[in-house]
Amino acid sequence: MTLMVNPAAGDGKIHALYKTWGYEDIGQSQPSPASPVLTVMIRAIH
Repeated sequence: MTLMVNPAAGDGKIHALYKTWGYEDIGQSQPSPASPVLTVMIRAIH
C-alpha cells in the first residue's frame, strides 16, 4: 500500500502515526506547484 502525507500536518504526528502502522518513507512528491511537498510512504501487504 502507498500513501502521501504532508509531514507538517498535525505537527508531524500524522506522519509518525503512519510509521507506527508499518509505513516507511520512500521519497517525496509535489503533485502541483501550489501543493506542499508530500512524503511518499509504502507498507507491505501481508
